[in-house]
Amino acid sequence: MKNILDFVFNTFLLSAGAAICAISVNGILIPQGFLSSGMTGVTLAVFYKFPVISVGIMYLIVNIPVFIIGLVFVGLRFVLYSLWGMVLYSAMLFIFNFRIGIEDKMLAAVIAGGLNGVGVAVMLKSYGAPGGSEILSVIMNKFFSITLGAGGVIINAVVLLVSCSLYPLDKILYTVVYIIISMWGTDYVFHGLSRRQAALIISDKWEDILQELTEVHKIGVTLLHGRGGYHGNKKMILYTVINRRMVSALKKTTTDIDPNVFISIINASDVTGVEVGNQPRW
Repeated sequence: MKNILDFVFNTFLLSAGAAICAISVNGILIPQGFLSSGMTGVTLAVFYKFPVISVGIMYLIVNIPVFIIGLVFVGLRFVLYSLWGMVLYSAMLFIFNFRIGIEDKMLAAVIAGGLNGVGVAVMLKSYGAPGGSEILSVIMNKFFSITLGAGGVIINAVVLLVSCSLYPLDKILYTVVYIIISMWGTDYVFHGLSRRQAALIISDKWEDILQELTEVHKIGVTLLHGRGGYHGNKKMILYTVINRRMVSALKKTTTDIDPNVFISIINASDVTGVEVGNQPRW
């Protein structure tokens, strides 16, 4: 039963994200004549140089090595769900086939990039990815901690460099805007909404603060031994990682117990852990 529910939930994420991406592509990207990104861009670049087979067949051929790499470095489940994501994405491109009337090209690039970024992030919240370039982004994120949006920029930068000899410069520049906005949208939705904060707390009343955090607020805390740099006094440091929505409650709890408490809040965008981790599901 759990496997069925997982499949339904992941299919929902893949379908919702694919629909948003399809609206971006069919509604804005294609009518404006902007370039594509990722593996689609690679396919077009190869096709214009060697038009020996159809674009569709060439797209499949270009993606084969990428999916093999994904199978080796990420896993079978991720690759299978990514293949399912590609099928759903193709279906959404067929269903959401309408034009959004935006005359200003810069505004069109911004809106298309925002929609695509959100759509890709929603799909990556599942067990899979929408296509070949996202698989490469996932691998870079997994092994080099490069954010998914930044990984997409690296891949698309290579694609655009190749495309410079095939397309007008203005199309390239508008596509750059589209890709940057898409990167920001992917990073904000995927990484930003699940961001964690690390807190370092130093107080002479650390025992009372520890009891309040662990027993009342059910927050996991690690004790670190420290020493003051000026007087050399021994200090107990409380370390914890929490969801950012809990930061205000943590500050209020600690300052109510000790108005002289020292608290340092640090961004912790990438956290691996059963209780507070925001690691990807793939």
